[in-house]
Amino acid sequence: MRPLSEAEIEQLDQFLLYSEAEDSMTLDMLDGYLHALAVGPARPRPTRWMPRIWSEDATDMMPPARDAAEARRMVGLVTRLYDSIVAGLEDEQGAAISPLWSSFEDRGVERDDAQIWAAGFLAGVDLCLQEWQPLLDTQEGQAWMRPLRLLGEEELEPREQALRATAAAREKLTLEIPEAVLSMHAYWDASRRAALEGVDETGDEVGKPPAEPGTRGSTRPRPAPRRH
Repeated sequence: MRPLSEAEIEQLDQFLLYSEAEDSMTLDMLDGYLHALAVGPARPRPTRWMPRIWSEDATDMMPPARDAAEARRMVGLVTRLYDSIVAGLEDEQGAAISPLWSSFEDRGVERDDAQIWAAGFLAGVDLCLQEWQPLLDTQEGQAWMRPLRLLGEEELEPREQALRATAAAREKLTLEIPEAVLSMHAYWDASRRAALEGVDETGDEVGKPPAEPGTRGSTRPRPAPRRH
């Protein structure tokens, strides 16, 4: 598995923006979507999650493209992007993510803005909502989802809308996302290990205990944010 090069990221970005897949996700939305699939409790088959990239109503894994070769290439780039996210989370040196969200210039200041990325992450959660529900029902899960929900949801109460009303406010929420995503990964990773290793007679997990939430992993240096 080779991570996407800068040129391949740009190629995928341009395809999503300007190809015949008019209703497709943008690159930052796609990246958030794939992070949710990689982090979550179950990693569904591509036949389930790939069509939604091209359109909410699509059923075909292959995107509308000029020809079959271009369609296969785009599916290959998406697959490698997903695989690289999974590889980062499973790195023996510690889980890490390299999110591809946008940046904007705000009065001469470059600010990260994960609003579209967060919408993609929420779409990935929604695809597997039943599996995610045990975490979403906990206080810690709701706390981790808070910056993603405040940025990514379309309909919020006026009080919540005010929390993302400015570029500085959106950047503040954006900077909370990496730790929240890695904490959710640690939660589901511990859950998977418990399922594999079993529990002892007291109900305690057998084997290595999970790390404390929020302490695992890091945000790796990522390609320069996409400017808009």
